[in-house]
Order: sequence, then structure tokens, then C-alpha cells
Amino acid sequence: MSVASVRTAIREFLASPKAEVLCIRGHWGTGKTHNWKTIAKAQRSVSGGVALNSYAYVSLFGVNSITELKSQILQNTVTKAQIGDVPSMETAGSVASTVETATKKGFLGLVSGILGNRAEAVVSALGLLISKQIICIDDLERKGEKLSSSDVLGYISNLKEERGCKVVILLNDEALKGADKLQFATYLEKVVDRNLLFAPTAEESAAIAIPQTDDIANIVRQRCIQLGIDNIRVIGKIYGAVQQILPLLSAFSKETVEAIAAAMVVMGWVHHQPSSAPPIEFLKGFGSRMWGRDEQKLTPEEEAWDTLLSKFGFSHLDELDVELYRGITNGYFTQENIDAHASEFHRRVLKDQALERHRQAWQAYHYSFRNGMEVVTEIADSFIREVEFLSADNMHGVVSLLRELSLTEKIAPIIDAFIATHKNDPGAMEPERIYIHDGTLDSEIADRLNEAREKQRPNRPIEDIFSSPNDLYDRRVVTELLEFPVDEYKRILCTYEGDKLAGILRGLHSYSRISNPSEDMMEVTRRYHDAMTQVALDSDLNRHRVSRRGVKLQEPSISKADLSSDV
Repeated sequence: MSVASVRTAIREFLASPKAEVLCIRGHWGTGKTHNWKTIAKAQRSVSGGVALNSYAYVSLFGVNSITELKSQILQNTVTKAQIGDVPSMETAGSVASTVETATKKGFLGLVSGILGNRAEAVVSALGLLISKQIICIDDLERKGEKLSSSDVLGYISNLKEERGCKVVILLNDEALKGADKLQFATYLEKVVDRNLLFAPTAEESAAIAIPQTDDIANIVRQRCIQLGIDNIRVIGKIYGAVQQILPLLSAFSKETVEAIAAAMVVMGWVHHQPSSAPPIEFLKGFGSRMWGRDEQKLTPEEEAWDTLLSKFGFSHLDELDVELYRGITNGYFTQENIDAHASEFHRRVLKDQALERHRQAWQAYHYSFRNGMEVVTEIADSFIREVEFLSADNMHGVVSLLRELSLTEKIAPIIDAFIATHKNDPGAMEPERIYIHDGTLDSEIADRLNEAREKQRPNRPIEDIFSSPNDLYDRRVVTELLEFPVDEYKRILCTYEGDKLAGILRGLHSYSRISNPSEDMMEVTRRYHDAMTQVALDSDLNRHRVSRRGVKLQEPSISKADLSSDV
């Protein structure tokens, strides 16, 4: 039932003097209590909006007996004019000042005089004072274990039939379990006059949870709607977390902030709604599944999650997402952690924008027969403007077009801009990495990149090379190792000990483990073995050590067949 229909039913219930029972059921956090309280408070100012003069709101959370329930009703009763106000000494005074209540108060004195300190008996007798009033009983599903659903519904029936009260029940009936669930279903039809399912749409819940209209509020609201989040409390918590992190994002662009806000909706959904959202571990495999690298069999629910996340625009779980999830879980974010992860995210956003602008420049060339050479000039100019975020592949495409159209004077500035911008990125200067769809690599690009790469070559000691073992298979690193003579290999073998030497030995021996090593790798291994042979000459102990590492001491150099020796 829509929010509008339930609100109408609440207004009709409040305005009617007829003793009756209204049940409003729905999931937790969808706004049942919020809507009831908001409308009830508003109706007190409407002429004829509330038919009865007294009102009480009680929660059954932890209540274990009807006596406790009666006590809660008595304590929370206010006048019609005070519906929605927090019960206090002032509201109690107002209730006691009415003629009807004064009469009841006299009766209270009489009962107390007779029953003395027998509190339970007193409260039961005081229950006679509860009549002809509106009572909201909330959280039936959270009642204490000693109180049954049948007891509550039986008492509600008594309030209606014998005491002339109007009672509204608010609950999440799906949370009832076992005997309580069965009892509720059995007695519901006998006790309740009107039974409403409160099931607001995600749009309705988001509008209630986030009434603000600024850009970030709009983004969070729309993203919550996309994920189908209908829990008002969850939406409010997500928006609150976004508001909490905004001051830490002041150094980033508007687009980055908006993208982070959208990412927080997913992370907040996962954390706050574990019963309906996928677990964080499931998100870690999303990218692999989308690229077809993970053929894991998914359940229908998991397939639905993947479809929903794909429509949302989620691509993969990165380090920033994990940091956002950690912050939401912990309840706080730190500037240091956000800066550490958001900076890279910010750069990706800028890169995506640059790629899109460059793509638009190409669009004018591909999809028009009316414009002239100015579109080619714009492609070249666009590359120079966006060169920080463009690759050698992009450069090759632009240079190829310029060469085909004989605009060769524009080629050198393109290459100059790329080299100047990426001079500190060794990987950008490798012509062999450029993807050539059709044709051959432009020779000017190849020559200029190779020249720039030579200038990039670091001048570092041989031992420093082995500080980054993951780089040892880089062709440039192998070439760098060939710059050192055998004496340098022997020097580091005899200079270092312990973990440092162990790392050097693993690095030098790594090339002999490759099934099809390059000629340069074979040469590095030859120099290593020659150096080890010289080390073996220093003492019998060293000879024994070297021989145990698979080095053939009879020969100063090796052949390719020797490279498969084991250590």
C-alpha cells in the first residue's frame, strides 16, 4: 500500500470516534512509526482531526506482561492537544486537570487505600482508568519473551470492546517467530478491523529520509533509489556518513566528491542492510565476474545482485571503496586515510574526463562529412591539452592520422608533449607496448621513445637492482645488469651477508629458472656463475658452498643447457 493511502487511512482513523483497531505492518525502517507520529501530531491542530480527548503512545520493546503494558499506557497518556509531545510533569498535570480524569483520580485514591502496596494489583485496578482514548502500540515483534502475541491482542480486544478505545498496532509481522507468529495470524482477523501493509517505494522512503535538495543530497537520494533501499533509517545513516566525510574532500573536484558519494551509497547499503545486500566479500569478485574471469556458479539472489550493481555503474571494489566501507563500519573517517586512497581515485576521474574530451574531438572526424581540416587540428590540439592522461596508443593514433593527411609539421609537437609529460614514467616510453591495430609502428615515435628511454636509465649500484625483485624480469633491468662486469657481481657476493645476500642470490639465480631465457638473461647468468667460480677459489669452504648452489666449477662460463641447474 502506498504512503499516501496509509496516511489517508490514519487520518480517517483519528477523526472517527468509533472504537476500532487499526494494524499497520511493514518492514523495519520503512517509516511506519514516523508517519503515524507525524500525522497524529498534525491532526491535533485540525478541527475534528482527532475524535477522542486522550492519547498514549507505547512501545512493547522488552515489555513482559500486560501489567507493564497498562502501566506504560497510564504513564504516557496525554491530552489531544499534546499528541506528539514528550510526556512530562506538565502533560501529566494537564491530563489530571480534566473533569473526567479528576473523577478517575478520586477513584485511584480509593483503590490505593484498599490495595495498599500491592503494585501489580494497583496497576490492574488503574487499568480501569484507561477508556475512550486513542492508543498506539508499537514494536509488537520486539516484546519481551514472557508476553505472548495472543495476550497482547486479547488485551487490545478488551480495550476496544469494553473500554471504548481506538487502538493502532505498528509492527513488522515478518519478524514474529514460532508460536507468536501463529498466534498473531490466528487472532488478527478477530481483533483487527483494518489491516494495512505499509510498503513505501524506494522513492517515497528516500524523499522522507533526505528532504534536502542540494547536489549531494540529490545524488545520494537517487543512488539509494537505484539500489531499491526502502529503509528510511538506512538511507538516513548513509546520507549522514556522506555528510560526515564531505569536509575531508574539500581538496577534490566536484566530480570526485560526487563519485565518492555514490560509492558510499553502495558501501552503506552493504553494511547497514546485510539481510538484503551482498556481503563485502561478494563485491570483491564483481570485476572478475563481469570480465568473465570467474565462472563461479551464482545463486539467483547473487545473479540479481550482479545485475543491480551493473546497472548502478559499479565496476569493481577498489582500495577507496574498502576505506569507505571501513569508515562507515567504524563510524569515523580520517583525513590521512581518505587522502591516501581518494587521490588515486581523483586522478582516475580526471583521466576519464580527459579521455571523454579527446574522444569527442575524434567524434567530429568520424561522424561528419561537412566539416573540414579544422577537426584534425582539434584532435592534435586536444591530445596536447589532455596529454597528462593519454597513452602512447592515443599518441600513435593521432600521429598516424596526421601523417596520412600530410600534416607532418604537427607531429613533432605531439611527441614532444608526450615525452615531456611522461618523462618520469619508464613504462610510457616502451614502443613495443603500443597496440597497432593495422599497419606498422610509426618509426619517428619508436626512435623518439627509445631515445627518451635511454635518458631515463637510472645510474644505480648493482646491489640496488635486487632491492626490487619484482622488476628483475623487466627487459630494461636485464639490460642494466649487463652494464656491470663480472668483478661487480663478485663484489656484491662477497660484500653482503644474511637476508641481503639471500635476496641477491635469489635474483641472480632467477634467470636460470626460466624455460626459454633471452640471450641477455643467459649472459647475466653466465656472469653470475663466473663470479661464483671466483668466489669458490677463495677457500675450500666457499668452494663447497658454491657447489651446493649448482654452479659447475670446472668451467668458467656456461652454455644454455646449464641454465636449468637446480639449487
